[in-house]
Amino acid sequence: MRGISRLPEPQVLIDRKVTWRDNFIASGKKRPDSSKYAHNTIRTQLESMSYHKCFYCETKLKGKRKEVDHHIEVSVDKTLSYEWGNLYLSCDNCNGKIPHSTISIQDALDPCRHTDLTIKEHLTYEDEIIQPRNNSVLGLRTIKKYRLDRELLDNRRLKQLNNFLKVLLEIRNIQQNEARNHLTEAEVNAIYSFKRIDNSFSLMFELIIEHYDL
Repeated sequence: MRGISRLPEPQVLIDRKVTWRDNFIASGKKRPDSSKYAHNTIRTQLESMSYHKCFYCETKLKGKRKEVDHHIEVSVDKTLSYEWGNLYLSCDNCNGKIPHSTISIQDALDPCRHTDLTIKEHLTYEDEIIQPRNNSVLGLRTIKKYRLDRELLDNRRLKQLNNFLKVLLEIRNIQQNEARNHLTEAEVNAIYSFKRIDNSFSLMFELIIEHYDL
C-alpha cells in the first residue's frame, strides 16, 4: 500500500452520478450497475492514480483482472455507490476485503487518506511477509482488512524479491571483477527502480533499500 493522491472527478460522474444513484436506490436492487460505476473513463482515471496498481496490495494490474471497488460497501451506504471518493481500483483478491461492518475503514490504513510516511509507521516486511511495524494495531487491522497476508500475495512479493536479489548479485559480481566497492550511477538506478512508485510492491522495496542503506 502507498499513499495515493486522488485525481479530479471524471466528467461522466459529475454529469450522471446523481441520476445513477437515485435510479439505483429507487430500483430496490442490492447492487448498482457496474457498467456505470466502473465506466471506462472512471477506471482509466483510477488506473492513472495508482500507476495501474491495486490501491491496496500494489499488484501491477496490467494483464490481470481489475475491479472498481466501493471502499465503503454498497450494503452499508447506497448513497455512496457513485461517489468519486468511494471508488478505488482493486485486484480481484483485494476486492474480497473484510466488510466495513467488521473492520471499518477508520480502523485501517487508507491509501487515499494516509501518506507514505504514515503507512510506513504501521507496516513493514520481513522478506516477502508483511507485518505490523512495532506491533501496530492499525497495521495489524490493515493487513487483516485487506487480506494483505494472503499466500498469493506472499508468492507475488517473493517473485519480485528474487528479481531484486538477482540484480544485487549481478552488481556484486561486476564490482568484484572490476575490483571496486562503490556503485555506479547505472547500478544505483537499477536498484532504485524497484522502489519506483509505478512498480509492484514499491513500498516493500523502499523499506528494504532504506534498511540496508543501499
